[in-house]
Amino acid sequence: MAESGESERSVSLRGLFAHRFQPAKVENDTRQLAELICRGGWPEALDLSAENGQLVAREYLRLVFEKSAPKHGKSGEVARRLCLSIARNLGQSSTYKTIISDMYGGEDNPSSLVTEQTLASYLEFLRSIYLVEEVPGWVPPKRSKKRLATKPKRYFADPSLAAALLLLSPDSLLADGQTFGLVFENLCIRDLKVYAQAMDPSMPAAVYYYRDDSGLEADAVIETLDGRWAAFEFKLSEEKVPDAVKSLRRLRKKVAENPRAQGRPPEFLCVITGIGSYAREVEEGIYVVPLRALAD
Repeated sequence: MAESGESERSVSLRGLFAHRFQPAKVENDTRQLAELICRGGWPEALDLSAENGQLVAREYLRLVFEKSAPKHGKSGEVARRLCLSIARNLGQSSTYKTIISDMYGGEDNPSSLVTEQTLASYLEFLRSIYLVEEVPGWVPPKRSKKRLATKPKRYFADPSLAAALLLLSPDSLLADGQTFGLVFENLCIRDLKVYAQAMDPSMPAAVYYYRDDSGLEADAVIETLDGRWAAFEFKLSEEKVPDAVKSLRRLRKKVAENPRAQGRPPEFLCVITGIGSYAREVEEGIYVVPLRALAD
């Protein structure tokens, strides 16, 4: 959004890591956010309406299923079913078994149609063409084997792809807050990954998510090469910000105050909102930032 002009760039991710922050006010337009999600960030779609931007996303998906998949020895129909399953379960760390069941829910024995090994090869294909991105799980100790054992969350490279697969429009998003929130999460992940990569080329940062056995979670965690980290919650509306702040506070306490966690304190904690106007510090080290304000 910073590149396409939809962010006012008043809050810098790099600045937050350096403990620099100034409150800011940004435009709040719920419908425009829904249109931005449906239009997507494709360079050729930036001057298009949401409706015409969806044509770009749908044509891209058609080419993937009809051209790219067969070229790589894959079935376009299996790839389509897999993408539709990911779109229905955005941001979920689903097992292979769960995905296969979702792809062929009407069949008595879904695993007879696609094996877990085959599914893994299709996911690798979708990652290799940069259609699907996986966000790995985060555990404070860098050498913890749990980092590899935690199942990744899956998103699309652009939220317009999820909208195209689910046949969403700005109106349907406005009428369905739950789905709106899921594709907004995909938009947040897209931008955070870009900003984290651009933040400091000499100190690359990776984007993860956090979830533990007690149900405590954070939608995203950014960790730099030198071990600094920050956690994020994504909330479409302001009404859920207080709960997000409480959750982030619990995460900080669990990681930084528990000797067994072997974790350093976060540089900051942040709730990213979609429908909000004010970037502010709600308490020391915890911020609420509209996505429209954020930049690298």
